[in-house]
Amino acid sequence: MTLMSSICFARDRSTDSLVITRMWDYYETSCKSVKGVEKNMYFGYSFGSKRRNVLLFLVPTMYSIAKGDKQYAGESYCKVRFRGITDFDLKRQVSFSTIPHHRNVMPAIFDLITPNLCSTQLYNDRLLSPFHRTNRFFYKYRVVPIGNTAQIYFRPRSSNTQLIKGKALVDINTGRVLSFSFKGEFDMLNFKVDATMDNENIHSPLPDHCTTETSFKFLGNDIEAKMTAYYNCPVSLPDSVNEEQNLNMMGGLRPIFIGRDEQDIYDAYNLQREQAKESDTLPKKKNRLREVAWDIIGDNLINSMHTHSENVSLNMSPLLNPLYMGYSHSKGVSYKLNIGARYAWNTHRYLTLNPQMGYSFKLKQFYYTLPLRMTYNPKRNGYAEISWGNGNHTTHGALYEAYQKTMGSKEIMPDFKDEQIRLVNNVKAFDWIEIMTGLVYHHRKSCDPQKMQKAGLADDFRSFAPSLTFRITPWKKGPTLTANYERSFKKVLKSNLAYERWEFDAVYKHQNKSVRILNMRLGTGFYTQRSSDYFVDYTNFRDNNLPSGWEDDWTGQFQLLNSRWYNDSQYYVRGHVSYDSPLMVLSWIPWLGRIIETERFYLSAMSIEHTRPYFELGYGFKNRYFSTGIFASFLNTKYQSFGCKFTIELFRRW
Repeated sequence: MTLMSSICFARDRSTDSLVITRMWDYYETSCKSVKGVEKNMYFGYSFGSKRRNVLLFLVPTMYSIAKGDKQYAGESYCKVRFRGITDFDLKRQVSFSTIPHHRNVMPAIFDLITPNLCSTQLYNDRLLSPFHRTNRFFYKYRVVPIGNTAQIYFRPRSSNTQLIKGKALVDINTGRVLSFSFKGEFDMLNFKVDATMDNENIHSPLPDHCTTETSFKFLGNDIEAKMTAYYNCPVSLPDSVNEEQNLNMMGGLRPIFIGRDEQDIYDAYNLQREQAKESDTLPKKKNRLREVAWDIIGDNLINSMHTHSENVSLNMSPLLNPLYMGYSHSKGVSYKLNIGARYAWNTHRYLTLNPQMGYSFKLKQFYYTLPLRMTYNPKRNGYAEISWGNGNHTTHGALYEAYQKTMGSKEIMPDFKDEQIRLVNNVKAFDWIEIMTGLVYHHRKSCDPQKMQKAGLADDFRSFAPSLTFRITPWKKGPTLTANYERSFKKVLKSNLAYERWEFDAVYKHQNKSVRILNMRLGTGFYTQRSSDYFVDYTNFRDNNLPSGWEDDWTGQFQLLNSRWYNDSQYYVRGHVSYDSPLMVLSWIPWLGRIIETERFYLSAMSIEHTRPYFELGYGFKNRYFSTGIFASFLNTKYQSFGCKFTIELFRRW
């Protein structure tokens, strides 16, 4: 034993480093792009409920298996055209499923079927890959030689849901991964993945076949799922075969023998269907119709609704889903609803309507934006759009002071509603410049006109303005520059405001190694003409109605700034910087750090007329349950206020 131990410790560690380096080099230089690759793909799946209760009905996409049978199975034969490993078009040609109405269940597991060994992340925006050099600081490696191959074991330096643990069999001479297996935890799923790489096209980053086993535990529910995918199926079906629900046809296409468990599920399913046909009577048909109706209603309350046909598609966010609730210091609790409808004449011309609606419980305000867009040249981002929205309820400092001067300092001036209509046309004139022309109409009306009239002040403000915007991207990886000009004229559509305004903006996102992102934004705006101090606002410097999730414009907004400041000045200058990174500060704290996925630091600064420089500092993090940010504001160097922002992330990727 002592001799064997000495031999183990005497092994040349430089050989281990050489094998690992070759693996990194191979997937940086030797992987061919899969863009344009077309494959016949088969995948089979099964779901089993070890424990379940009524709370499973509240989990998005799980409504269909929250009742009835405890075992479900299905399979599909597809034609896949890849633009990238995580970006592809999948056409289901033949499929079969025992899940009611053939609905999608737990779609997050389908995202785990094609690992990407060539990228910093194994899947789209998740799991830092141990096969990529930039993530070497997050993993520890151990190499065990086996003839002309080596088994590389990897494990995370810190317990975190962004990291995985597993092993890979690697060709020592080239560094090519022959097979691998790993396990991890992400989005409420514990999973294990086993894959064998493609031996026919050795430079392909796609596997030959991959098996994913997952378990989902939530509030007393315990669901297991298994999925197996094969990427090199030999049978090519004609394009005319589309969405065939045929188990017998599937039997001639699957590249493997179906498992005993899956066959038992199919047999039980077919037996139930036969028994239902034999005992079918009129009263039972009525009960079944009622049951189907309630099933559809209950499913759409929790899940997103998707309806697609050849020309028409409709998407709607769930009606009762905590995912669409959020909290901010200024707006309080809010809830929103998104709807998307599209009608396509062909791939180059289509009409879209994407209403967004929300309600702020603290301000008791209902917000909506109704944009109707006609896209006529997708290649050049050519579209015409008309949108109607109501913006924030606003006020203005000068008008507020005039009201209190007349009515008394204790009187509170009522807010103004802001209805707006925008008509624009956008086109990319060249690869580096887009031009948008448009008309903007604002109608601001007091929520209590009688109070404004009693104070001898106007209660109705209107503006009509043509606008011109240039968006310039002179470098592919450089900043995007925007210049906007707007000029309002009186007496057009009862307009009583005249102004001329310029705005300039620069936005830059720099992608660093290991998914670290540096966001920067710098902007300014000013009026060269202004007939009134009341209600003339900016396009880029404005308050945001409703908080969104982590991937929103938090980095380009002030979180604690009083809404009255946005249109109080003849000019503004502002800047925003944020830095995103996984495994930064809290991620290394035991227990707590395990579920921290991404962290972010914020710095925002602003200067307007008649005030000192204003600053906001912030820190935020995101995990599987929620994303949050805490902010502190300073006027010059003096502390002003503290606040937070909170949105629910639970099941966002489901």
